[in-house]
Amino acid sequence: MEVPLEMQNRYIERRKQDLDHCWANLWSQNFAELQKVGHQLKGNGLTFGHQDLSLIGSHLELAAIQKNMDELERAVKDFSSWVNRQLN
Repeated sequence: MEVPLEMQNRYIERRKQDLDHCWANLWSQNFAELQKVGHQLKGNGLTFGHQDLSLIGSHLELAAIQKNMDELERAVKDFSSWVNRQLN
């Protein structure tokens, strides 16, 4: 499915907001919110043709379920790298 450029751009902007949300929730150890964002990324990443983001979302969701801070930090850093790649 070809997603129009305008929709892709809005999608990336929303992911930047999600990333800020993830960092805040990581430091406050809000595992439920991190799990929720991971789950959403897992699903909507595929919808928008970003399989790599979907995998990051899966990793984030699982790490939040396990309350594994090391893996959560790694997943959020991977998410940050993904967002930065999209902006370049």
